[in-house]
Amino acid sequence: MDRSSVGVVTGLACCLAWAAMPERSLAQVPSSDGQVWKTYDISPFVRAAGEGSQRYVVDWILQETGYASWHGEIPSTLSATPTTLSCFHTPDMQEKVADAAARFVDDAAVPDRFSVRVLGLDGPSWRTEARPAITAIPAATPGVQAWIAPRETAAAVLARIRSRSDCHELPTGPVLAANGLPATLSGGRKQPYVQDVAPRPDAWPGWQPQSAACDEGFAIDIHPLLSRDRTVIEAVVRCRIDQIERMAPVALASPASSQRVQVEVPQVAAVRVGERFRWPANQTLFIGLGLVPWPVPAQNVTPVALLTDVKRCDVVIVVEPRLGGGP
Repeated sequence: MDRSSVGVVTGLACCLAWAAMPERSLAQVPSSDGQVWKTYDISPFVRAAGEGSQRYVVDWILQETGYASWHGEIPSTLSATPTTLSCFHTPDMQEKVADAAARFVDDAAVPDRFSVRVLGLDGPSWRTEARPAITAIPAATPGVQAWIAPRETAAAVLARIRSRSDCHELPTGPVLAANGLPATLSGGRKQPYVQDVAPRPDAWPGWQPQSAACDEGFAIDIHPLLSRDRTVIEAVVRCRIDQIERMAPVALASPASSQRVQVEVPQVAAVRVGERFRWPANQTLFIGLGLVPWPVPAQNVTPVALLTDVKRCDVVIVVEPRLGGGP
């Protein structure tokens, strides 16, 4: 599903018009599984978060309940406007939707924030010193690890990591996410290369190179949400890193002569992480992505061995809650 979507409609085609139907028209919609129509006021969150932010409510509900719940045999619908979340589903699902909507709306005016940092270390040796102070929590993606620590302890661990000579930080520095709103760190560039050669009889030397480009860069998206009792944080973490490790040269015969023409084949390293973490609101989350390409193209290659010696780092994402506008 496109993340720009603010609703998902399944079942009968007429569901598209449900929100505008008078209530008596709902009797014509199949509800043999006990589906009911309910609406929820999400205007306090949208006012605080900004135009279009209702899509984050829909996205979160879809992730939490599972897309299959809205695309199965039960006719159902979920959609949102800047003021109202509308849902047609079973009573059990309505309870989940109501709880999720309340998590966005409750205390919407409170400036809850989450500081997000991305650090890279030349090797994993930092874990030797830090591991006794942090507690492991589950992570599903192979190679990814996660830990939590009380805020004061986490601050000391973070200070020690940042003081290391082999520590790098994204040029963006720390980025703040608001409760219910994602923080996105991204950057990239296009890396041109010669992909092929083509005949060019009207010009010397009788052929021309065909250029192409690879996208290099990163996008890290952190979407945190507090529980209603403000004791637990859940966060959806997505990470994409694309880096060219090297350009493999290939010598092709020239279309117009016996000489050889060199073209290139990119060797690309791609990292994809999609995780959902849950941890106490009074603790800081550390996520270790493992030894992956450092996601800053301009910084990850030595000048002498351009595109042949890509730097790999033990990348660590740090999510620190600052609830109630705390420092």
